[in-house]
Amino acid sequence: MKSIRRTLIVTLLSAFTLVMFVASLNGYLASMSQTEGLLDDHLKQLAVALAQSHSASAAVSEDYVLEFEDLQGPSEIAYQIIEAGRVTRRTSNAPAQAWGGVDAGFSYLNFGDYRWRVYALDVTDSRRVIVLERADARFVVAETVVLQSIYPLLVGLSLLALLTWFIVTWGLRPLAHLSLWIGLKKENDFTPIALEQTPAELKQIIHSLNDLLGRLGGAFQREKQFGSVAAHELRTPISVAKVHIHNLRLSLEEEANLKALDFVEESVGRLQRVVQQMLDLSRTQPEVIQTRFDPVDLNAVVQKVCVDLWGKFDQKSQSIEFDSAEQLPRIPGDRALLSLLFENLLQNANRYTPDGGHIIVETQTTTSGDVVVVVEDSGPGIAEDQREIVFKRFYRVHQDGLAEGVGLGLAIVGQIARLHRAHIDIGTSSLGGASFSVTFPAPEAFA
Repeated sequence: MKSIRRTLIVTLLSAFTLVMFVASLNGYLASMSQTEGLLDDHLKQLAVALAQSHSASAAVSEDYVLEFEDLQGPSEIAYQIIEAGRVTRRTSNAPAQAWGGVDAGFSYLNFGDYRWRVYALDVTDSRRVIVLERADARFVVAETVVLQSIYPLLVGLSLLALLTWFIVTWGLRPLAHLSLWIGLKKENDFTPIALEQTPAELKQIIHSLNDLLGRLGGAFQREKQFGSVAAHELRTPISVAKVHIHNLRLSLEEEANLKALDFVEESVGRLQRVVQQMLDLSRTQPEVIQTRFDPVDLNAVVQKVCVDLWGKFDQKSQSIEFDSAEQLPRIPGDRALLSLLFENLLQNANRYTPDGGHIIVETQTTTSGDVVVVVEDSGPGIAEDQREIVFKRFYRVHQDGLAEGVGLGLAIVGQIARLHRAHIDIGTSSLGGASFSVTFPAPEAFA
């Protein structure tokens, strides 16, 4: 069922059309029968009038002799006046010989390529009047009269369709208001739905929706608190552990013990990065973050991130090249969040690019005024079937020990990009690895 309104309108109109068709058919048959009766009465009256007219003419003189007359009449009407078996008066379309085998009263007769309705009136034993009317002409007259009464019903059906559409639409207004109310709710809005006038049919639905919103709000609040509190509480013991590892390193002299300590320190450092990413992920939720956008120079942001991460690139003997556009428009954004976005992109490039590899960062503008930041690396790249899912939480590309991490970095990048109405395209870089293109809409688009 695609539309309740359409289904109701179609169903009601189908029912109305069926009822009106049956009613019209019964009315048609009844009207045709009544019209036939009226035409028969007219035929009978014509026969009586002819009989009376003939009798009056005969009474003028006792010497009156019935002479044969060839009278003109309508082509749909024919009659004979028969006196002692001889036709004394007739219309031009009636035969000169008397019709035989015609019983008194109404009947049907075929002659002259037509079927005729016949009424025979026996005035006396020797005098008879036979009047005929073409059946097809009678049918046309009757049908014309009946259809004139049916046409208003057909016009009324169109008006009924319009009225049905209006009534159904008006009746479904509360459902449309409920749909609009739900559609206007934001991601973090779990307040109950309250309509000014709630029909009885919607009360249970609204009650169930409010109950669902309450449960979702509670679950969302628990998830938000768990992510931020857990990550925040883990930072302190991890920092303390790193201090103790540093002190322990100063007290150890044997190389074997130092190597074991290096492994422990590396594991703790990895755990610290995971905790920091969990905290960043929780803080950059679009429905949680409250930020005010200011004009931001992306050249300055990206350049600072490259400088801050220079040590990581130097550790792996990687070269990084920054090619900035000379006139880059400032975009509305949050400087701290944008720094975190490009920090995660460059750390991702550092992590997957082998030692001695190359990384290129480029800023540019499009003809439509959009601002684009491209990060390319000489790593293994990302297969096409994985490019749509790399921004999911805890999803990792190349989980074969090539790179560390738990798959939260690109999820953070995706969240910050959506917050700034930017979209990210993944492709193959000119260096053979992965290419991330972050496109921010022109500043005018935010107005």
